[in-house]
Amino acid sequence: MKDVLRAIPPECFNRSAVRGLCYVARDLFLIAVTGMIAYYTISRLPGTFLQFLGWMIYGFIQGLFGTGLWVMAHECGHQSFSRWSLLNDSVGWVLHSFLLVPYFSWKITHGKHHKATGHMEKDVVLVPKTLSVLVKKRGADPKKFQDGWTEELANLVEEAPIASLYVFIVQHTLGWPGYLLLNITGQKYPDRRPWEVNHFNPMSPLFSENQFYQILASDLGVALTITALVFVSRKWGFLIVLRYYFLPYFWVNYWLVLITYLQHTDPALPHYRGKAWNFARGAAATMDRDFGFIGQHIFHDILKALVKV
Repeated sequence: MKDVLRAIPPECFNRSAVRGLCYVARDLFLIAVTGMIAYYTISRLPGTFLQFLGWMIYGFIQGLFGTGLWVMAHECGHQSFSRWSLLNDSVGWVLHSFLLVPYFSWKITHGKHHKATGHMEKDVVLVPKTLSVLVKKRGADPKKFQDGWTEELANLVEEAPIASLYVFIVQHTLGWPGYLLLNITGQKYPDRRPWEVNHFNPMSPLFSENQFYQILASDLGVALTITALVFVSRKWGFLIVLRYYFLPYFWVNYWLVLITYLQHTDPALPHYRGKAWNFARGAAATMDRDFGFIGQHIFHDILKALVKV
């Protein structure tokens, strides 16, 4: 790992609060401008279909800028936003709370993920199911799995277009809320009920006792955002909240899941058990992706941030 760190240019470790805040200001400005353009143009479009199309385009574009804001909060969680942890956590808490993300809860589990990336027993975020587990889940006998025919059938079902489409839709619409609320894709805790293992429960096995108040602070941030959304909904109608907030919100969730999935999923990426794993191997078990202009300038190049130090 020391050899890897020495190969990274020293300037890559510089953290500028001014630069970080400028990026946040830029993203907020783009979000505000996009919202204003939508306010003054979409409702004036002739016909229901054109207005519907306008809101869909708005949701997509605003979702891109919202994802950029999410990435900045992500950097706060890694303490790479600035040299001051208080500023990092304050900015991260505000931004993630605005996006209905429990900041400190996510920060804790995300940190554990980076400490054990690629480890089948220690990673708490992305633990892929083995083929034998999938076969058992589908009702087959794992003991007969070695006959080859069962394995081939499982592979055929997994690669079927209709099955891939189903998994894609479920994964990219319910994946992120499912992770926060039910810890799907994470480690299993047989002694705990599924709804007890989530990012909002201070008593969840995901956290230690001394992190109790950090989880409450995360819950408070999300609760304040929900309160604001309810207030706006009652004053101006839920349709306003749906158009301006939830359409982009679902796109943010989509991009978040897609980015995470693509960085950690590829036939070339291994997962390790026991002593086969070490930190350098795990940290390198991510896939560099190129999203072009969007990835570099709107998503702050997160798709190429292979190793978080």
